[in-house]
Amino acid sequence: VQEIGSGQFGLVHLGYWLEQTKVAIKTIREGAMSEEDFIEEAQVMM
Repeated sequence: VQEIGSGQFGLVHLGYWLEQTKVAIKTIREGAMSEEDFIEEAQVMM
């Protein structure tokens, strides 16, 4: 896992799903957004 960016809400890392598909792994800083905003963000990415 390699850090590839950061922003207002947290960090973004590059990872691999099933060792072959590149994925972005976002970690959110505690208190950076509400639970509702987090769920909405997750739904957008799916």
